[in-house]
Amino acid sequence: MMQNFITVIAPQILVAGAYSFVGEIRSVVFELRWMLAFIVVMIVADFVLGIIDSVVKRGEDFRFSRAGRRTMCKFIEYNSYLVVGFMLGIAILQPVGICSYTISSICGLGLAFIFEFDSIMEHICTIHGIKNKVSIKRLLVGYIKKKYTTAGEIIEKVTKDEEDR
Repeated sequence: MMQNFITVIAPQILVAGAYSFVGEIRSVVFELRWMLAFIVVMIVADFVLGIIDSVVKRGEDFRFSRAGRRTMCKFIEYNSYLVVGFMLGIAILQPVGICSYTISSICGLGLAFIFEFDSIMEHICTIHGIKNKVSIKRLLVGYIKKKYTTAGEIIEKVTKDEEDR
């Protein structure tokens, strides 16, 4: 009986479980397909604008391996934000009735967009010769400085020191 379980029934259970798991993953990816497409659009935009900024405007050499590595890292990062939002939604937010996992996935991807917005805008401003650059980081620091003067000044000093390096 035990031998029968190990050789016949256990593999069948594993195969059924694997098919179920793959089906779940496929349905989740299908539901999040537009967010995945948005990730690809953001990566392509940053890649193209970065090349125009560095090669055309600043005259730097184009290194395919470096550009490819950075692009792949961004793809992994953006998908990580999406997955973290999804996991928080499935594990916490949806069971307590705050929001669905789709909304939490959008919020996770929104964080990636907020963090990447400054990079994309910097490329656009440099390409078009705009000196007064739009920055979410500067807006957040300005808001914190207005609300909490000491904390805002500390954050401003830290971010300025990072930029000087």
